[in-house]
Amino acid sequence: MRHRPGTLHLALALLALPLGLAAAPAAKPWYAERLAALGFQVYSTPLAAPEIELEGLDGKKSKLSDLKGKAVLLNFWATWCPPCRAEMPDIQTLWEKTKDKDFALVALSLGESRQTVADFVAQSGYRLPVYLDPKSRAGGTYGVRSIPTTYIVGKDGRIIAYTVGGREYATPEVLAFFAELASR
Repeated sequence: MRHRPGTLHLALALLALPLGLAAAPAAKPWYAERLAALGFQVYSTPLAAPEIELEGLDGKKSKLSDLKGKAVLLNFWATWCPPCRAEMPDIQTLWEKTKDKDFALVALSLGESRQTVADFVAQSGYRLPVYLDPKSRAGGTYGVRSIPTTYIVGKDGRIIAYTVGGREYATPEVLAFFAELASR
C-alpha cells in the first residue's frame, strides 16, 4: 500500500494524541505578557544564565550562581552612558523596595576602573550593589553590544527576559512585578 507524502506523519501525530505526545502550543509563563508590556523581550524557553564572576566595589568576589534562589536583575551599564545614568535612580528605588525579598540587583559597570565607578556612586549617593567588569568579560559572555542591557534571571538561575536601552524601574507596575517575581 502506498502512502501519500505526509500521511505517515499525520497518522503518527494522531496516534500520539491519546498519549499526550502531540505538540501542543506551550502555555506562556505568568510573567510573559507583563514583561512584554514593560518593554522586555521574553524568552519562549528560559536559558541557563552563563556563569560570571562578580567583583563588588568593596573588592569582594562572588559568582552569579551564588544568587540562585533569588530573582536577579542583571544590569550592564557605564558611568559615561546617558541612558544608564538616567535609569540609575529608578534602579536604586527598585533595590530599596526589593532588598528584603528574594531578589538581587547586580549593577555591573563595563570597562571602567574601580575609582571611576566609586566616585560616580559616591557623588550620586547610590547604595545599591555595584559590581565591576573592567575588561568587559562578563559583558562579552552575555553578548552585550549596547548599554544599558538588562537581563532578568529567575530563582532557578535561568534567564527569562532581557531588554536593551533605558527603562523605568520605579513605576508601580514594575515594582509590583519584581515583588511578585521574588515571592514565587
